[in-house]
Amino acid sequence: MGLFGDSKQVINLFPESSDEKTFYIKSSKTTVRLDANFIRIARGGAINTILQGLDGEKSILLREITAYQLKEPGLTVGYLQINYPGSQDTKGGVTDAVKDENTISFIKTEKEDILQLKIAIENAIINKH
Repeated sequence: MGLFGDSKQVINLFPESSDEKTFYIKSSKTTVRLDANFIRIARGGAINTILQGLDGEKSILLREITAYQLKEPGLTVGYLQINYPGSQDTKGGVTDAVKDENTISFIKTEKEDILQLKIAIENAIINKH
């Protein structure tokens, strides 16, 4: 047995729950998991590593979300930026948004998934206690 336990044992730090929905935004290599309490954002790919570093999975408590910014894709990618107490609202448009860890960028063909995320976020904001 090693210093930190049996190295052969595999422990999943990001287990899926039965009530969650998973979206894969292929254009930005972003996996978004949504359940009744959290929105979880995980990124992959070399570009995301360069822009945002190796940051694992970000979990945002749905009831803490205070606002979101949604930009329709057109000549550039679209994005859904999530705001909550302590987060920074980017002001530099698409260029700054794609570098932000609280932003999910997407293209036109991924709008249906983003719409579902937007609805879940709006419901969380509306139903806040």
